[in-house]
Amino acid sequence: MEETHWVVNLMISWVPFIALIVVWVWLSRSMGMRSRSPSGATMLEVCEQQLAESRRMNATLERIAVALEKRVQG
Repeated sequence: MEETHWVVNLMISWVPFIALIVVWVWLSRSMGMRSRSPSGATMLEVCEQQLAESRRMNATLERIAVALEKRVQG
């Protein structure tokens, strides 16, 4: 009976600490994607803009590569 009482007391004393850590991790992750850059855009918006720019750049480079291949062959 004494062991059970000791374990319950230990669990009760650690539950608030663990809950605080879980809430802190959750908030830091959710706020990380919502934090604003100096321009006012969220980090998610900035990442999407960078991805779109990378795709445009890849398409441009692909057109340049095709034009160079045609020039070398003909």
